[in-house]
Amino acid sequence: MRRNHLLIAIGVVCAAMVLAGAISAENGSGVSRIVSHVGGTPYGGVVPDVLPPVARADGQVIPNGEGLSTLQYDDGTCESGLGLSGGIFTSVVDFDVPTQCIQAGLEIVAVTAKINSNTANSFVMFQAGASPQSARQALPLAPAFLGLGACPTAQTLQTQFLPAGAIVQGTANFFAGVYGGMYVGRDSGASAGRMWIRTNTTGSTYSPAYLASLGFGGNWVMRVTVEDQNCVPVELQSISIQ
Repeated sequence: MRRNHLLIAIGVVCAAMVLAGAISAENGSGVSRIVSHVGGTPYGGVVPDVLPPVARADGQVIPNGEGLSTLQYDDGTCESGLGLSGGIFTSVVDFDVPTQCIQAGLEIVAVTAKINSNTANSFVMFQAGASPQSARQALPLAPAFLGLGACPTAQTLQTQFLPAGAIVQGTANFFAGVYGGMYVGRDSGASAGRMWIRTNTTGSTYSPAYLASLGFGGNWVMRVTVEDQNCVPVELQSISIQ
């Protein structure tokens, strides 16, 4: 009996150590540490158990007159950069599908981003859901997005057209962005509640509420261009006979 109690106690201690390691990695002392490109100091504090909700703002749908539209949440100005101090990760935006496109489907034909440093070598998309957890699709960016300097001094965005196949499957939202070891430009002027980071090194997913709790709220300076000609409602033309 005493031996069984001892084994249980050892098991509890081991489980606690594993959990502590996971929390440590989440909170910034592991391989993947959230770092602001301006401040440059890894976050090492304790994240509260209950995070405050972050409202999801409406985005902008900007048509270009050629059957394409750009979806975005940033205001066009990059104030800083955000990334992880080690490892490869995904930075994505939670986009809404325009209402008229939910049944018709939507194809993403290009991605635009502001990369401060290092490189982003893939476009990444997750289908609908509350968070970017499953159904990950990756397409190569050739050439890769290169870091073009830190904000606010450097503001240059890059646009890369994608290989065919980035199809949003008739859903209300999707997550899209870039993958690599980069620092992504951040519009910190206002938060749309749609900025996510997902890591490969720890398997962690950092939500907009989590990032805001660290003082890293805002929006990625990141957009997608979508093929929306099938989403435009057909206008009925009146016919008159003289």
